[in-house]
Amino acid sequence: DHRDLHSFPTRRSSDLLLKIRGSYGVLGNENIGEYQYMAVMSRGNYTYSFGNTKVTGSAISDYVNEAIKWEKKKTLDFGLDLGMFSNQLEFTFDWYKSTSEDLLYSVAVPANAGATNTTVTMNAATMINSGLEFLVAYHNHQNAVKFDISANFSTLNNEVTKLGVSNEPRTDGYCRTEVGREVGSFYGYVYEGIFQSQEEIDNRVNSEGEYINQSGAQPGDCAYADLNLDGEITNEDQQFLGSGLPKYHYGLNARAEWNGLDLSISTFGAAGFKAVDFVDVTLRSSYFILNKSVELLNAWRPDNTDTDVPRIAYKSTGSITNDMFSNRFIQDASYLKIANIELGYNFPNKWFGGYVQGVRLYASAQNLFTLSKYRGYNVDFAGGTFTPGYNYASYPSPRTVMFGAHFSF
Repeated sequence: DHRDLHSFPTRRSSDLLLKIRGSYGVLGNENIGEYQYMAVMSRGNYTYSFGNTKVTGSAISDYVNEAIKWEKKKTLDFGLDLGMFSNQLEFTFDWYKSTSEDLLYSVAVPANAGATNTTVTMNAATMINSGLEFLVAYHNHQNAVKFDISANFSTLNNEVTKLGVSNEPRTDGYCRTEVGREVGSFYGYVYEGIFQSQEEIDNRVNSEGEYINQSGAQPGDCAYADLNLDGEITNEDQQFLGSGLPKYHYGLNARAEWNGLDLSISTFGAAGFKAVDFVDVTLRSSYFILNKSVELLNAWRPDNTDTDVPRIAYKSTGSITNDMFSNRFIQDASYLKIANIELGYNFPNKWFGGYVQGVRLYASAQNLFTLSKYRGYNVDFAGGTFTPGYNYASYPSPRTVMFGAHFSF
């Protein structure tokens, strides 16, 4: 269902076009799996004694959600379209709010329910996305050099407003989701540097002046912050460390033509988010005999203390290790990608005496270059629903260069 809230008349003149618009729609998602609402019996899954005789039968053993239904996305949008100088200059603005309701979510089945399944899928989560979108474009087709250029920019704010029946937080690997926060933020320890001596380990205090005990710490190990000020480094000293969702998306596209020669460039990017790369985390592990990053050649040693790489060992000496997930493994994933460049030439038809038409030679390159500090193979990876910033060894995007010819008889 989708309807316009208002349809204002478009104001036109020879040089100006102005349109104000608004819309509201509800979109259903039926991709929720088959027959989840139906209870089934497993053949021969129960036995009972009748007159001291063992009898095998069947019974419904799983708890089933018979009320499962489609997910819903409700979207409200207000926008403005502006065209000036006979639409040579165009500007578009949108504000949107998208509420995803009745999202499928695994809910724990109480142990006293007598069911064999421990979780059941219910429509038990809600998430809101809101933001702004801008687009500006300029077209110049009056001169010998004709060109079109456009730029876009958008913002995203995400908030989880419902999570299961009791709104309990959930942790997925290095990410945590809580009501009132965005989905899948990174969650871990706060890295404070490397211990340089046993004296530093023994004398370290928190902001309350209390000595901090970090289990198994040795010179060269990572030091973690005592966030709850209890004098012990435990899993209670973890906090949210950053967002895996881009706050900003942007892009720039341009095309120019001159005497049959044309050039087009397409770029896009994102900013305001962090990423964790599975390969990077694995290669930087301080323990065991595995493939390692060359960075570990600069690991801390008594004769190499001016380094930010902790000591390496066959195994750790305590429960708190150098491999605890912390902001040490989080990367700035902002990027700008040159997605496509194409250079071509369209030959005049008269050159070929009518035998062939539309002759065009071109060269193009895809995924040409990426500007980013990210160390992984593919910065524009697709993370999971609850782990948006976690790159679990996504396949690298290939760089492709093509040369071609096009013509017709």
